[in-house]
Amino acid sequence: MKRLLFITTILLLICSTVFAYVGNRNTRKFHEDYCDSVRAMADHNKIYIASREDAIAQGYVPCKRCRP
Repeated sequence: MKRLLFITTILLLICSTVFAYVGNRNTRKFHEDYCDSVRAMADHNKIYIASREDAIAQGYVPCKRCRP
């Protein structure tokens, strides 16, 4: 059990350094990963985006709460 928790923690750390933003497929907005909107978002609507420029190029608009 401890090993699984360790591996999960490592994977989360790796993903958080690769993906800077979280986009919502439904609303087409992107957020900082700490934004309250991300926690409220359904998992199937989340898309991970590497940079602000990538998000805008994909048609996403910045969140007005966290202002990424």
